[in-house]
Amino acid sequence: MLSDELKAQIRDSFIALKSDMSDFNVRPSQNKMIAEISKTLCGDYPDSNKILCVEAPTGTGKTFAYLLSGIAIAKANKKKLIVSSANVALQEQLLLKDIPEAQKYCQVDFEYALVKGRSRYVCIRNLINLCEDSATDSTLFDSSLLFDEPPGKYQLEEMAELLEDYSAKKWNGEIDDLMRAPDHTIWQKINCNRFTCTAKSCEFYQDCAFFKARKQITKADVIVANHDLVLADLATGNTVLPDVDDSIFIFDEAHHLSSKALSHFSLSTGTEFIKTSVRQAKGVSDQMCKLTEQDAPDINIKQIDDYLSDLSTLLKTLDFDEDIYLFDQGMVDQPIKDISKNLFISVSNIQNKFCALRESWTDYLKIKVIDKSIGDPINTASGECEQHLSSIVELLSSFLKSDDNTQSPHSRWIEKNTLANKKINYNLYSAQTDISSNLGALIWSKAAGVVLTSATLSSLGSFDRLNKQLGLKKPENQYLRLPSPFEFDQVDFIIAKFKANPTQVFEHTKEVASQLLKRLNAQEGSLVLFASNKQMQMVADMVESKLDCDLFIQGEYPKKTILEKHMALRKQGQGSVIFGLDSFAEGVDLKGGNLTHVVIVKLRFSVPTSPIDKTLADYLQSQNRNPFMEISLPDASLRLIQACGRLIRTETDTGKITIFDNRLVSKFYGKQLLAALPSYNIVVEP
Repeated sequence: MLSDELKAQIRDSFIALKSDMSDFNVRPSQNKMIAEISKTLCGDYPDSNKILCVEAPTGTGKTFAYLLSGIAIAKANKKKLIVSSANVALQEQLLLKDIPEAQKYCQVDFEYALVKGRSRYVCIRNLINLCEDSATDSTLFDSSLLFDEPPGKYQLEEMAELLEDYSAKKWNGEIDDLMRAPDHTIWQKINCNRFTCTAKSCEFYQDCAFFKARKQITKADVIVANHDLVLADLATGNTVLPDVDDSIFIFDEAHHLSSKALSHFSLSTGTEFIKTSVRQAKGVSDQMCKLTEQDAPDINIKQIDDYLSDLSTLLKTLDFDEDIYLFDQGMVDQPIKDISKNLFISVSNIQNKFCALRESWTDYLKIKVIDKSIGDPINTASGECEQHLSSIVELLSSFLKSDDNTQSPHSRWIEKNTLANKKINYNLYSAQTDISSNLGALIWSKAAGVVLTSATLSSLGSFDRLNKQLGLKKPENQYLRLPSPFEFDQVDFIIAKFKANPTQVFEHTKEVASQLLKRLNAQEGSLVLFASNKQMQMVADMVESKLDCDLFIQGEYPKKTILEKHMALRKQGQGSVIFGLDSFAEGVDLKGGNLTHVVIVKLRFSVPTSPIDKTLADYLQSQNRNPFMEISLPDASLRLIQACGRLIRTETDTGKITIFDNRLVSKFYGKQLLAALPSYNIVVEP
């Protein structure tokens, strides 16, 4: 229960914030959010989970609401507060502005830290070995086993500089702090990896960049992360973050959580990857056995090659659609399943032999001193082999499974591509179409408390879509939709009179170009949002030379640069137009005169083009359910609200929104989409 002492701490923190922060505006919605977070996380709702979903529109002050209440509650209950964001921009704002501000006013002392995944840190042992390997010629260990292609002279010189900078404490070991990141294939060999890490047994443990950072996390009361890291950590056994049951989670921009989770719970491998991994495992096995003077395990490479050859021959006969072959309802064709079973048995056998050998190697090192220039590379290579074999076995196992008929199936498919050596490679994929049970088991059922928040968390006025995506059970959780602090009834939402329907692509594109030239004011700041890059480029070609102001097109410059150039022109009183896609429809904060006109070219319906989306749509249809009504329409509603949300960012902002999609008035679902919008002044052109 929320104690009087804790209630007073939160209240006094908020009073201090209101009194001292110069640009702070009192929001009734903020008070409401603080109260609901406090009551939910403290268990004031009987027979309910400590989970709260809050839709908090721009301007409600949600960040300080969850920080001031969440920090106090976490400290009082001796829990860690993990604040997870969806993007780097929000993460930076938390670290550089919001949390330091909260520290000034919070009535409890706290420390905070940024957490990154292992792979963002260098493994100093691997870096040293890479540099030393290049300078020695050992006959006992074949360093080529570590690389598909050995690093070139320039790359080795670059690594030597990194080692020198790290030793001189000029570099902290984080890839994000480098002016230029190393080549991806090289970084994979020198970064921290749970399969190759020996933790406290490593001679460089005390100087390890990752474990230094982890110590800071241990000391911190508030940990800033991102959705990708949280999900990756949970999927791999919670090795970086504090235990889930000792943590309170704040998921900001929580509407991204589902799509992020889908990618983290997917599996993949490739025919060439299998071939290379098995050969590497045999090579490393032979090296270990040479040193330990024992017989090498029988790793039948020819058998694997034969199975892969049979599989490739079979796959050549399939009818690929744009290099993708999707299995119907995730059910792998029986002939492919048969070969996959053979591969699974063979690779599993190799994996078991290799893991046993690796254990005996570890025991051998306890009684025998081996030169580190030999032992360390073998440890690294063997860890990598175990990781690769494990991923192959996991994917093949999924290909052999039959899904539960009562649940949505896995999506399973094959993609083909041509490698640099002109070989055809086949990548095998398996992904869940519904990750709600994963999130339920890993987070919702374990966490000490959870707050999910975003400006756009509901769809079509309800949380049903969110609940289905994330596996949240409505009666057991708390839900809150806060009103916007802005007045929207002065904003015209104009449904333009259009002859062409967006499905008439060519005609619609020509009309979009013509209408933009008539409607864009050359003295204003405008944002035009497209649903497809092709249409955006075509329209840009038609209008760029005819506009009386600068036009910035997504892709010509980085997003940050475009926004900076746009605002610089507006500061000088000059007009500027931005053409953008999805990434400009959210997370863009152009206040005041920087943006007074948002044009939405067409509604963004999710078309089931990805294998995962297609599988789910087919499954819903097989259950006599409507994928358009269950998925496409709610998602389109959320995207429309997000796009419209670029216009009004403060109480003084003004402007208009124009949409070039007549389906809002011609289709049955148009009224639903309009009803879900803020209280704009809807103008339907005659």
